[in-house]
Order: sequence, then structure tokens, then C-alpha cells
Amino acid sequence: MRILDAEMDLREATRSTEQAHDVIEQQEYFQRAEKLAVTQDELFERMGQVIEDIVNLPDGAQKFGRELNLLSKAGAVMAEASTILREPDTGPEAIAAETEVIELLLDSKRANPNGGGGGGGSSPGGGGGGDTDTPALALYGAGADARGQVEYRDVRQSTGTTSDGLPAEYRDGLEAFFNAVEQTQ
Repeated sequence: MRILDAEMDLREATRSTEQAHDVIEQQEYFQRAEKLAVTQDELFERMGQVIEDIVNLPDGAQKFGRELNLLSKAGAVMAEASTILREPDTGPEAIAAETEVIELLLDSKRANPNGGGGGGGSSPGGGGGGDTDTPALALYGAGADARGQVEYRDVRQSTGTTSDGLPAEYRDGLEAFFNAVEQTQ
């Protein structure tokens, strides 16, 4: 999700601007914070377009109710982050808001094992259940199964094994060859 990657980049830029706050001119700090706010606004607009595109899908609102809810929440926090950056403030409050956006985007990307797209059941939108013990950042990745388990396989060594699998006449021939090489050195 490009918006997620851009939001992560924005958070890093905000941290960088905050770290430089004490050593740069006040006017330059204001300009950097404004640029960050403009970037946040652009991401907010892109988010609105994504939400609109999902709603316009056949049965989009019904099939993706959970995701739309999370994306809407992320959009609201994006607007809040933009306001914070315009104060200008690139400190912990701005970074926390951007981190919340990232968490919401990661959560919207994660598969909901109980929801089946959010279509039915006693919990419309596919919500309910699940755990909050795993940070969403740990689930970030392009894998097809976000909840998949690592499968350990027995892999045999393919090089450096003993030559017990060779017929005796080949082993004798190799032994004679290496003995001859060693004697000539």
C-alpha cells in the first residue's frame, strides 16, 4: 500500500525535522513543518480517493466494511496530524498521530480470519474477536497469508558429503588420482 509507505516516510521526515529543530533557523523550521503538513494533506486526499474507489466497487461497502471503517479512522487522524504539523509542532504529538495512522493502515491491510470480507454473521463488517497483543508493524509485509506460520523443512546437505554413494571402482580411482597429485608436489 503506497499510502502506508508514504506515511512511514512522512513520520521519519517529521522525526528528522524535530531533531534539527534546535539547530536550524526558526523560519526554516516553519517551512519544513508546513511542507510536512502539505504532504500529510496529500496523503489524506489519496486516502479519500481509495475509500471512494472501494465504496464504488460492487457491494464494496458491505464486503469491505471493516477496512472502510479503519481507513476512515486513519483519514481522521491524518487530518489531526496535519493540524498539529501546521502549529508548527513536529514533536511527540505529531509523531504519535502519524504512528496511529500507520497502525490503522497496517490493521486495514491485515486479513480478518473471522470476517470473510465483512459480509455477514452476527458482527457486520467482520469485526470482533482477534487480539491486540501483536503490534501491527510486526504484521507488515507483502505475504499472502499475514497469519501464516513458518514451516520448517528437513533440507539435506548437497555439497561436502562423503563419497560413500560412489561405486568402489570410482572411489579407488579417485583415491589413486589424489595420491598421485600429492606425490608430484
